[in-house]
Amino acid sequence: MKTIFLATALLCPLASLLAQEPTKLSLETTDGRSELVLPIALDGDNARYKAFVLGGEMTLTRKLADFTPESAFAFELAVSNPTTSAACFAMAKKAASMQLMQQAGVQARRAVELAKGTPDEATQVAAIRSWGADLVESVCKAAIARKDLTIAQRALGVLTSRLSDQRSDEQLMALSAAVEELHAASVAAAAADRQAKMDQKKLDALQKRMKPIHDKVAQGDKLQAQGLAKSKNTGQSARLCEQSIDAYKAAGKALQELAKDIAEDSDLAVEARAIGAHLHDSGIRSALHVANMLTVQSDFKNALDWTSRILAFDPSNLEAKAMRHTIEVAQATASESWRWNWNVVGDSPRPRGGNRR
Repeated sequence: MKTIFLATALLCPLASLLAQEPTKLSLETTDGRSELVLPIALDGDNARYKAFVLGGEMTLTRKLADFTPESAFAFELAVSNPTTSAACFAMAKKAASMQLMQQAGVQARRAVELAKGTPDEATQVAAIRSWGADLVESVCKAAIARKDLTIAQRALGVLTSRLSDQRSDEQLMALSAAVEELHAASVAAAAADRQAKMDQKKLDALQKRMKPIHDKVAQGDKLQAQGLAKSKNTGQSARLCEQSIDAYKAAGKALQELAKDIAEDSDLAVEARAIGAHLHDSGIRSALHVANMLTVQSDFKNALDWTSRILAFDPSNLEAKAMRHTIEVAQATASESWRWNWNVVGDSPRPRGGNRR
C-alpha cells in the first residue's frame, strides 16, 4: 500500500490555511493523464479552470468525472474553500461518499478546529465525532462482509484508538470479535491449503510438533482482541496488548527452537514461515495499539518508545513513522492530527501541487 498517513499536511497552522490564495494543482484524469491547473469554478458537474501548457495558459471546461476521485475532490475543495465548521463538515461527508477517508479525516479535523470558541462548540464537535465513528464502523463492517481482513483490521484500529469513546464496551467487543473471527478463518484456510497435499501420518506428526506454538499464537490473538475491545479503558487495553506481545514472543522463541530441526523438512519449514509471518504482523498490530493508547493518554515518552520498537522490527511501517513524527512534535494540533487520520479505504494520495489543506 502507498502512504497511509500524510501527517505533514495536517500540521499546518489553521490561520495560514485559511489565508492561502488559490494555487495550481496537478490533477490526474481517469485515463492516466496529468494536468497542471488553476481552479476557477465548478458549474454543476463541469470544472472550469486555467490549464498551463508549454509556458502558456488557456481556460478550459471538462466534466469533473473525468478526474480521479482524489483529484475531483481536490478541485471542489479548492473552489469551495470552506472556512466554517459546517462547510468543512460538509466536505468531510463529501469525501467519505467518495471513499476518500484521509480527506474526510482532514476536513473533519478542520471542522472541529473551526468550531472552537463558538456558542455551540460542544454540540458541533459531538456531531462530528459521532459521524466519524459511524463512518469508520461502516467501513469495518463492509470490509468484514467482503472478507477484506487488511481493511477490517485498519478500520477497527482507527475506531478503537481514536474514536473509542463513541462506542460501548459491548459494541467494541462485538466488532473486535467479528474481525478476529475473520482473521482466524483466514489463518485456518491458509493452513488447510498448505497441508492439503500431506498424507495423514505426516500431517498428524506436523500438528503434534506445532501444537504448543499454535496454542501460544492463539493466546496472543485472543489477548489482542480483548485489548482492542477494551479501548475505552486505555490502561487495561494497553496491558492486554502488551500481554499479547509476550505470548507472540513466547511462540517466536519456541519456533526458533523448532527451526533447528527443519532444515530437511520442507513441510515444516513452510509451516514455520507462515507462523513467523503471522507473529510479525500480529505483534506489530498489538504494539501499534499500545502506542495508540499511550498517545491517547498523552504519555508521549513511552508511546515514542513503542514506535521505536515497531520500527526496529519493521523499518518501513508507515503508521509508526507518522505516529513518531506526531509524538516528536508533541503539540496539541499534532495530537489532534493523529486523531483524524482515517485512511483505511484503499489508498488516497494527495494530488500533486499546491493548495495543501
